[in-house]
Amino acid sequence: MRITRIHRYLLLGLSMLCGQFGFAQSDTYFAFPPLLEWQGGQHIIDLQISTSTPTSTVWIYNSDTSYSNTLTVTQGNLTTVTLSAVQNIIQSTFGARNLTWTNQKRYKDALFVEATQPIMVTQRIRHQYNQEIVTGKGTNGIGQDFYLASQTLIQTTVSGSFTNYYGLHYVSVVALEDSTDVRIKARSGNFFDNGRDSVIFTLNAGQSWVSSMLDNNQLLGTRVTSNKPIAVTSGGNHLNATNANNADAGIDQVTPVEHLGLEHVVLRGRGNAPQDYFMYIATEDSTNITVDGNAVMTNGDVGDVGTYSMAGNASAPGKPFIVTADRPIYLFQVTTGAINSVPEQGMAQLPHVDCTGSTRIVYNRASGLSTSALITIPTSAVPTLNYNGSAIQSYTGITFQQSTYDPNWTGVYIASNSLTNSFTLDCLTPFHLGVLAGDANTGLYGYISGFDDDFKLLDPFSALPVEDVLLGALCETPIPLFFRYLSCVDSINVLSATILQGIGSVVDSNAADTVMHALIDPAYNGPVKIKVIVEDGRGYRDSIYFDFNYFGSTYDPIQADSASVCAGQPVVLEVDGASPDLSYLWSTGDTTSSTTAYDPGWTWVTVDLGDCQFHDSIYLVNSSLYTPITSDTAYCDSLTIDFNDPNLVSIHWTTLDTFATTLKFDSTAIYPYLSTDINGCEKEDTFHFRVIAEPYIDEGFGCPNYSLKATGYTQFISLSLGQQTYTEPVLDTLFSFAGLHELTLVAIDSCGNLDTIQRVLEVDCLDNLLMYVPTAFSPNGDGVNDAYCLSSSLPTRTEYAIYDRWGNELFRGPSTLCWDPIALGQEIQQGAYSLRTFTRLPSDQLHIDEFTIFILP
Repeated sequence: MRITRIHRYLLLGLSMLCGQFGFAQSDTYFAFPPLLEWQGGQHIIDLQISTSTPTSTVWIYNSDTSYSNTLTVTQGNLTTVTLSAVQNIIQSTFGARNLTWTNQKRYKDALFVEATQPIMVTQRIRHQYNQEIVTGKGTNGIGQDFYLASQTLIQTTVSGSFTNYYGLHYVSVVALEDSTDVRIKARSGNFFDNGRDSVIFTLNAGQSWVSSMLDNNQLLGTRVTSNKPIAVTSGGNHLNATNANNADAGIDQVTPVEHLGLEHVVLRGRGNAPQDYFMYIATEDSTNITVDGNAVMTNGDVGDVGTYSMAGNASAPGKPFIVTADRPIYLFQVTTGAINSVPEQGMAQLPHVDCTGSTRIVYNRASGLSTSALITIPTSAVPTLNYNGSAIQSYTGITFQQSTYDPNWTGVYIASNSLTNSFTLDCLTPFHLGVLAGDANTGLYGYISGFDDDFKLLDPFSALPVEDVLLGALCETPIPLFFRYLSCVDSINVLSATILQGIGSVVDSNAADTVMHALIDPAYNGPVKIKVIVEDGRGYRDSIYFDFNYFGSTYDPIQADSASVCAGQPVVLEVDGASPDLSYLWSTGDTTSSTTAYDPGWTWVTVDLGDCQFHDSIYLVNSSLYTPITSDTAYCDSLTIDFNDPNLVSIHWTTLDTFATTLKFDSTAIYPYLSTDINGCEKEDTFHFRVIAEPYIDEGFGCPNYSLKATGYTQFISLSLGQQTYTEPVLDTLFSFAGLHELTLVAIDSCGNLDTIQRVLEVDCLDNLLMYVPTAFSPNGDGVNDAYCLSSSLPTRTEYAIYDRWGNELFRGPSTLCWDPIALGQEIQQGAYSLRTFTRLPSDQLHIDEFTIFILP
């Protein structure tokens, strides 16, 4: 009886639309400071909520819960909550701040969103001439130290009645705890509407505050600090672009300084130059910033700012600009989604790309507006980026622009005519998404991507952050347990793997990799829960659970191991312990608890318990009347054998492809055949023929002083050790180092044939060895000396590794394998590298040597 237990994975892919780390801005808690209304008309605010969990219960409320709304959001559906009714008590919609109430503490206008499962929330300000997308940052938007931005390439007057634009810079804050002290400090020379360069106030939990700037003053670089956690939104209403008759809002929620990084990739949008630009803010002294290698800030001080207009063609969006800093910076992009590329602007904060991003995003077009998408992704990951479930490179009309400065980054642009109403992007490598929308009168820009750079363990199948990996019903052991992770460093260490429920153990042969094995007691049946705790190289920790039901070896559907069957003589096979609660599938096609088999060989059955499948099999033996004359014989040369028998009708030698009953055998082998007897029964069997052994070399004993002796011959001719040939059949030799040595014997065998016998003698009693280690090679692709190879007298016991000057391991392999950087796709610089050899000596000691090798042009 052969039993194979098959497990079925139940993939838990909490395929959240957007997430803290792995899928966009997904969270279970959001705090939205009020959005200051525009003098040209009150705000209508659309809260757009989505999830990729099956369902999530969402509670939306304002600071004192005078507004409260509970709803259920389902997977794959965008839920929109519209706040359009003006509330008399606040003279605005919920989520907005009336213009007359700046520099005041208010309770009712901030919004909060909580959910039972992660969701993504965006605010869309919907007004004909003043629209914008504000991405809710969740808990990543809560902190105590922020720097702010608003558009800079605008007309000199930013508030008041400049040709009826009423442009306005502002900052909005909401507190999450009582007694929260807040300070808003503008850059030198800029003032708020209170006439000062700073605003200081104290808020209680749920209270909000809005301050706006004076005319001709700039918000960029303003700093907000607090003694307790707050959420901050900043930007401007209907700001008139420089040298244009266009104005629009540019607003976004801001993340605190702890989520900043050193490298950003900005994709040029749809604006005409110079109105497609980004702004940057230094958060530490001595900050240096470059754009595509060109310095834009040198030795900048904390709070220093700048604006960079991106060259390029508005009709070809997606060109990458690489922004690199040596200290953390903020970066805000201003661009347009307007259909004619006029500066109807939107603004969004961009996360750094050091270790942030999303692996899955599901989003919707902006209703009523032309909508397009900008995707920032590592060039190497473009072939694995999927759009609506298919490789994005398979679509026509989607453009790809690789950075000419840093080819590692590519910008992808999906135009409005190619962007579906609801769209999905997924890739195992993190990427970023910006959404452009607009018409002839307004433009929006939102960045729908992950800002979190914490260490996260990921589902091994979906590459999404989860707490539990559900593996369904399993019936085999050992069971592989593996995970993925995202971190700002490459190294991890599995701290523990504990079985919380079930009987067994977890084996982790390498704590630095992502694979373990659960060894479950085969006699155990029931649920298993395993907790794994992992730490990355920075000391950040995360945990993940593996859950499954285990069905052991206590159930055998078929009790017998084998049965006899002959052609025309059926046999009935029945499952043990049959029950109407079980379902069956036999290899014969029957779906009942029994089947009738007619042919010899394996017959199997699958018994389905609902949670697990059991496979069992029985071998049906062919009851042949024929018994061969022999099944095993040996001879010094060829031998002719007659297999004829009165009961034999035919015999087919399958590997020889003949039906002959008399055969001549001249080589050692196992010869299978199919015989048919007079009753029509067939039997598969084998005949083993062995040629008597050829002469050989007896190495004797006494390593390293070997006594080599030729034997098994009728006439000795010569014995060779390496390149040296001897005319005597006995050779005493002393080896001075461990290694492999070639032996050759030439002699006449017992059948009178001339034989040449070769073998390898392994000297394994010494701990010294010979090794050839080249000092340089030139992997330049010219076909000469492109690979690095070394040799060892103990090749099967030696491996080596190569490291760069920072200690990063570039290659590891056995001494028989050459390092070929070109074949491995590695870009290797000229210079010195460290090489270590590791030899497991015959005494089982590990011998390590270190060398320096050079890579030449």
